[in-house]
This record gives sequence, C-alpha cells and structure tokens, in this order.
Amino acid sequence: MKKTTLSFLLSLFTFAIISAQGIFDDSIHTAVNFGSVNSPGAEGVQNIIDQNSNTKFLDFNAFDGIGFDVDLLGVSNTAIAMEIVTANDAPERDPNAYEVFGSNDGANYTSIATGAIPCVSTRFFSRTFSFSNTTGYTYYRVNFTGTCGTSNINQIADVQLYSAIGNTPAITCPGDLTVSNTTGQCDGIANFTVTANDTEDGSLTPTLVSGFASGSDFPIGTTTVLYSVTDSDNNTVSCSFNVIVNDTENPVVTCPANIMADTNPNESTAVVTYTVSALDNCSTINPLASFTPLGTINGQAYYLSDASFTPVDAFTDAGSQGGFVGTIRNAADSMFLLDAIKRASFLGDVIIGYNDVATEGAFAWDTGDAATYSNWNTGEPNNAGNEDYVVMQSSGGWNDVTGTSSSSRYLLEVAYAPQQTAGLASGSDFPIGTTTNTFVVTDVSGNSVTCSFDVIVNEVLSVDSFNLETSISMSPNPARNTLTIGNSSNVKLENALVFDINGRLIKSFNFNEVDETVSLNVSILKSGLYLIKITNNEGNSIIKKFIKE
Repeated sequence: MKKTTLSFLLSLFTFAIISAQGIFDDSIHTAVNFGSVNSPGAEGVQNIIDQNSNTKFLDFNAFDGIGFDVDLLGVSNTAIAMEIVTANDAPERDPNAYEVFGSNDGANYTSIATGAIPCVSTRFFSRTFSFSNTTGYTYYRVNFTGTCGTSNINQIADVQLYSAIGNTPAITCPGDLTVSNTTGQCDGIANFTVTANDTEDGSLTPTLVSGFASGSDFPIGTTTVLYSVTDSDNNTVSCSFNVIVNDTENPVVTCPANIMADTNPNESTAVVTYTVSALDNCSTINPLASFTPLGTINGQAYYLSDASFTPVDAFTDAGSQGGFVGTIRNAADSMFLLDAIKRASFLGDVIIGYNDVATEGAFAWDTGDAATYSNWNTGEPNNAGNEDYVVMQSSGGWNDVTGTSSSSRYLLEVAYAPQQTAGLASGSDFPIGTTTNTFVVTDVSGNSVTCSFDVIVNEVLSVDSFNLETSISMSPNPARNTLTIGNSSNVKLENALVFDINGRLIKSFNFNEVDETVSLNVSILKSGLYLIKITNNEGNSIIKKFIKE
C-alpha cells in the first residue's frame, strides 16, 4: 500500500475517488438532520453514512440545502477529503455545492471546506473532493446546497470523510477549448490531450467518463468532457474541461430579384406573390422575447419558455404567442429537442402538448396532430389525482401531471417563416409605385442576415385615361409662380388636386370645365416635388408630377 499521507493537492476542477478507511462508521455513528429536512421514512438521514449506494438521503426542502451532523463519540479525526455518491435517479436533484464544518463541542462549528460540485447525469457516481485541514474534530457537519436543475428536492446516496489517503495519481486536462463549427456542419472538431501519471505506477491511460474523445465532432454549444484514471491502489482522480463550439456560419437567405407588376386598368393595386427561402448549417429560427430558441423541425419552430407556468396557463400562453404547446412526433424529434434543452442548461420537467383534458384516457396533441408517438415512463400515465397534462423529464420519459399543482417551463411550437421587417407579405395588394420588402433570417445561435427586394407596380390606364394622359401638358416644369395646364382633347377639365410627396392634399383648383388652357397660381407652395391629379368632366383622371422652385 502507499503511504497514508496526502501528497497531491487536487487542482481546480479536479476531484478524486479514493479507496481508504473512512471516518464515518454506520455501525456505531448516528447521522442527525441539519436544517429543515423533510424525508420519507425509507430515505432518511442515516442512509447517507451507510456506504450503501442503493439507499439515499432525500430532502423535500431543498430551499435550505440538505445537511447532517455526526458525533464521532469523542474520537478526534482530521478530515482532508470527502467522498460523495450520486443517488439512483433524477440528476436534477443532485446538489451543486458543499460545505464541511468541524466542532469539538457539538454546538460551535467551524467551516473547513467549501466547493462546487460539477453536475453529472451518471448515477451511482462516486467522487472525492480534497481540502486542506490540519485540525482534528469530534463532530462533523456536512451541508449541501443548490440543485442541478429546477427541482425542489435534494438527494445524495452516500457521504464519507477521510483522514488519510494514499498517493493519488496526477491527471492533467487542458483548459476550456473554443472552436468554430466545421463549414456546413452543426458541429466542430476539437483536438486535445489528457495525460496521467502516478508515483508508483508511472504513466497511466485516462478513461473518458463523459463527453467525446479528442478529434470527435462536438455539437454547437458547450460540452463538458470528463476523464478519470485509477491507480493500482484504486485511487481515482478525475479532471474536466469544456469544449465550446461556436456557430460562426451565417444562414443563407435568398430573396427574389426586383419584381415588376402592372395594375388592372384603372385599379390602384396589384396582387404580387413571391418566395423567400432560408438555409442554415444548424437551424433557422426567429428570436422570441421571453423564450429560448431550440430549433426548427420540418417548418415548425420550437422554443423553451424562460418562465414557469402551470400546465393550464402554459396552454393559454402558447395560444397568445400564436402557437401551441409543442408536439413531439417521433423519437428523432424527441432526441433533437432533449439535446437542445440540455444545451440550454435546463434539466427540469418540460410541459408538452399531450393531454387528455377533453376525454379521460384519450390523449391528444394541442396541435391536433395524430397521437402516433409516446414515451411514457414505466407505470405512466396513472392519472393519480386527475392528471390530464404531460411533462417530459430530463431522461426523455413522460409523466402525467395535474393542471395546476406545479409549474414548469413549457415547449412552444409555432410555424416558421423568415421574419419580415419591411414591406408587404406575399399575396398582398401592392400599391402603385415601389415597395421595398426586407427579411431577416436568424439561426439558433443568433447569427442573422438580411435581404431586400423591390416590388414596382405600374399603373395601367384605361383607354379614356390614356387619351387624357396624352392630351394634357404642363409647363413650365419646374414652375416658380404659375403652372400652365394645356388640354388638347375635346373633353373639358373639371378640377385639379395638388398633393405633397407624402400624399397630403395641399391645394385644390376648380376649372369650371375648361376646354383648352388654364394657369394655376402655385406661388404659395413651398419648394419641392408635388403630385397633381387632373380630372375631366367624364370622371377620368391622371396624376402627374411637377417641381415647385
């Protein structure tokens, strides 16, 4: 065996799993609740020191942590490491921080160690955290706080303190790595090296615990890579680092070329249709306030609400957003959405659109889709307490819940189309003149591009209007004081209306059926461009432009 002295202090993000004699002995020691603890009978505090990972200590009051005290019956021990083991299920209940206290009278405790606990999904996973302490104590208190999800429950399988450990191996991970996506792909390649050495065993080969190996395709976002190594004394150390893949590739948006269209004779608008297409290496999706974008599947955009709702309120809110509580149509869609939700750093329950509100036992989707796919947990649905709504858990399994008993974030589904920021939608009545249409396409990483095009609608005159157009002349143009209207037709002119460029009526002239020439006093007009609408006594009219000097 190695010497029972600590010779290696673990660096940041490094923790050890050590085979050694622990301080807590379930056969003689009693664990006592610390703080506000609400545990089921079979999941009480003594389970935390029984060194049996098949039992656990569970506390429904996670708001103040989950803690315990142990009286060592007068025997002083100097704790320098703590081993914790994750419980059997629900990783969102795992605590994410710890604090160890020591006392020699059972009343006055001194904090001797604090630290963060990296969240992992692996169950029955043992880790040991080293800390510096040279004082012996006869009482120890351990308190865990926080959760790895939005759960109101804390749970731990086992905790053990150690006063002596052997020479642990040394493992070295790189720092956090940031890479860009591979062109055209929704992932990126990361290359790195992890090494391990031991005093007695020499060079060791680290084992990948979670994440991906060097040279692998890492998804967009942050992936935590965890490696461990075990020496011949069963001392295990681990290190972790993050691989961050940034999507640096903009989406591609295609607008049509400028569109020319003619009105029907004497009409003021023309119906114009067009198509704007968008592509992305990951997924295009429009930003939506108070929601986290997850991605688009077959033209349907999915979001995770930032706020929590009861199921009843979630269905109401989805309607107000112009969508539905989301449908999961197959296993592939389920995996896509689960991965996106986890990349958004959420491990809690998510309300989905499956429900049997209308008819008990006849589950249907909020979108009206056929109920061809489901992923119920074992024993579900059980309708315990009139449970008419469904949540998807971090495992991907479904559980039925009541409509008002608890709140969760929900899956929103809306139809996707590129975001139009100017102009008129395809199929609209476009007015005479030029209308600029602008679209913004954004991907799930927030990259965005813009494209624009013009719809130019020309007025088509009737025969009578065309004859009027060719028979009317204006001079001089530009005009300073007087604008002369000439009429070469045999139809008398009725009136003229002068508008500014914004369409506001500025002045009107009554011609009293002038049949040849009339002079208009425009001296009072400000300098600028004007439109003049001239109408004859047969009701035909034309619009011309003139400049006032």
